Amino acid sequence: MQTLVINASPFGRRGNTATVLSPFLDGMREAGGSIEIVPLDKLSIKPCRGDLSCWFKTGNVCVQQDDMVQLLPKFHDADIVVFSTPVYCDGVPGQLKIMMDRLVVMGIPFLEVRDGHSRHPLPPHEKMRKFVLVASCGLWEKDNFTPMVAHLQAFCRNTGYRFGGALLRPHSFAMKNRNINDILRAAKSAGREIFKNDTISPALQDAVSRIIVSREDYLESVNRKTSPYFT
Repeated sequence: MQTLVINASPFGRRGNTATVLSPFLDGMREAGGSIEIVPLDKLSIKPCRGDLSCWFKTGNVCVQQDDMVQLLPKFHDADIVVFSTPVYCDGVPGQLKIMMDRLVVMGIPFLEVRDGHSRHPLPPHEKMRKFVLVASCGLWEKDNFTPMVAHLQAFCRNTGYRFGGALLRPHSFAMKNRNINDILRAAKSAGREIFKNDTISPALQDAVSRIIVSREDYLESVNRKTSPYFT
């Protein structure tokens, strides 16, 4: 299976999100997966113009000639799509949202009722893909991911992707200098599992999100490290 990873973290392999992403991808490789990682901040992608000329004038070809030209074939070829991203203002970073909007070129304008809801049908030549979210957040509570997860679940329903699960790492700064081997093992197991199944088990998702430190201790630690910059 071919896996496309869209890495929306500006820190790439050095970021907190990558701490969870790396063992997850190791598990996929062990299961036999082929992986391509695309660092989104290295691409130049313009916002969707919204005129739908790709549907009605140019035969599913966007009139904008930018780096989406090289990225779209990777989506067509992928069996599994992974978005790896930090939480920005309760959602995905702007560049990832821009890229998501530009995927409209892969669709068709007709409407149908699917799962009790009006949606655009999948093009006849498109295959069903699995989707996984790997995300980190600097805030302590896990519910800080709720808007992002809801958005990407809706994105999957409308694009026909199977939402396979989300590896969410709250209070991600607490991972530094702590024993998180169990979290890394769970992420690796999740990589093997999504390759073989349609979903990642709730137990593995919960293991990746487990509490590392109390909220009081986390806030005290972050505020202590931050205070010198504001005195």
